[in-house]
Order: sequence, then C-alpha cells, then structure tokens
Amino acid sequence: MVSIFVLGGLEKRKSVASVQDILFKNCTVALMGERRCFLPNGAPDFTFVEMENLSRIEAPNTIILCEEPFAVSNSITLPADAVGLLSSGNLPAAAFIRRCGIRAVTLGMSSKDTITLSSITPDSAVLCLQRAINDFSGNTLDPVEIPLSLSRRCDAFSILCAASIFLLSGQIDILRQILF
Repeated sequence: MVSIFVLGGLEKRKSVASVQDILFKNCTVALMGERRCFLPNGAPDFTFVEMENLSRIEAPNTIILCEEPFAVSNSITLPADAVGLLSSGNLPAAAFIRRCGIRAVTLGMSSKDTITLSSITPDSAVLCLQRAINDFSGNTLDPVEIPLSLSRRCDAFSILCAASIFLLSGQIDILRQILF
C-alpha cells in the first residue's frame, strides 16, 4: 500500500479532487481527512490523507503531494524513504523537500521536470518520464513515453500527479489501460 499525504494548499484544490477521482476510478482507495473518512472493504491500494497540522508521518511508501500555496510547519517529520511530488515552480515546497532530505519528483511542462507531458489533446496525452527514477520496490524506471487516454478534461498537474503515483507504486502497466 502507498500512502499519499497532501501538504500545503490552504483550501481544497481542484487538482486534489481530480487526483482522487482518477485513483477511485481505477484502484481501491482509503480516504482520511479532517471532515471525512472512507475505508473500503479489503486492503486498499492507496491511502489518501488530507489533514492540516500534521507533526509526524510514519508510513512506508509515502508520497508527499505538495500543493500550492505551500505552507507547513517546519517541525514536521517525514519518513526517510518518502518521495515529494511538486510543481517545479513551487519553490517553498522544493525548499521543504530539501530540508527534509527526501527525494523530489518534479512535475510540469518544462524540460527540467522529472515527469512531464510531451503532448496533450482533449482525449489523450503522452506522459514523459524524462529521467530514471526508482519505484518503492527499488525497481529503476528508465525514461519512457506512455500514451494516456483521457475521459474528461483534466488539468496537466492532476494527470501528472496521478501518473506519478502509479509509477512510484510500481504500476506502470496500469497507465496504458486506464482512463484519466
């Protein structure tokens, strides 16, 4: 199971709802938040956590989804093997990830980003992993382009977040099969 913690973002963002929707359509997801909690029958593939004022996160296979605007306590403690997903333009999140000493995966439309979209149309996109990364099982994922099918209009950041979650969890094959 992979745990996804949303940090930053002073209000619920549309991109977080889109990422949740993509995950719920294609996997078993537990949702924990300040105002709601959903626990599916059986073991979930992912646990999605949205809570403010966390001081310590202790979970294996942790993804930190850094939303904008990014503001969190400097005293928060993260697992050493956590991975931060952030927009390359999110400088406060980048400084936080560096300070915590965890891996960062940058998402965006720049050649400097780890994961980007090389093209996007109303019904398809091409995901581009621009440099090798390791998934949570230790497998190296080499640079690759993966065609994606879109069932609705999604913003690029939501597509990149959801795709990154699947890549880091070792589910690269699901990307070729699902509808975003």
